[in-house]
Amino acid sequence: TACLAVLPLAGYMGEATEHLAHKTGPTIGGLLNATFGNAAELIIALAALRAGLVDLVKASITGSILGNLLLILGLSLLAGGLGRPELRFNRTTAGMSAAMLALAVVGLVFPALFHAAHPEHAARLDELHMSEWVAAILIATYACSLLFTLRTHRRLFGGEPHPLAGPVWGTGKAVLILALATFGVAVESEILVHATEAVTESLGLGQVFLGLVIVPLIGNA
Repeated sequence: TACLAVLPLAGYMGEATEHLAHKTGPTIGGLLNATFGNAAELIIALAALRAGLVDLVKASITGSILGNLLLILGLSLLAGGLGRPELRFNRTTAGMSAAMLALAVVGLVFPALFHAAHPEHAARLDELHMSEWVAAILIATYACSLLFTLRTHRRLFGGEPHPLAGPVWGTGKAVLILALATFGVAVESEILVHATEAVTESLGLGQVFLGLVIVPLIGNA
């Protein structure tokens, strides 16, 4: 029931960001969608981390990457291609996203290679420090991409706003609904995480399966 309750709340979050994007333009709208589109997974991961369910968090990160790269991208290309002979993309956006994706892959691979090359316990501290530096670099890269998109090269990311069916919400109403929906997702995430141990014991499902399949499906729904 906690999983099902997240779905309409995430729907409200998506609708609110669409209305805000209509007011702010496609560039900031895309940023809002990218940020709050992952909010449900992030909140669930933070709640699980607080509860000490580390395996669930690690699996949910992997599942989120696979879900966004395969499920969401595939469905987007399929939906975009229906009834259209071709799709056109902003070359600057695609190039920047591809470069950031390549950097993220490298950031995930290097600690894994270090772990495989030095499995002894004495090297774990160095591995931890490397992972922390990689995380800091990835966050800094994301911040630089925001600066590039929203400030220095904003003219390259222009586009027409997405048309909305029905009346457009005011900014205050959209922000209020977004805040309430985010709070609701946080509450349901706490319930979901606390039910995880009972589910794994009664149904025989491991934390890895829940994190790899169930949590990403909720977040991407």
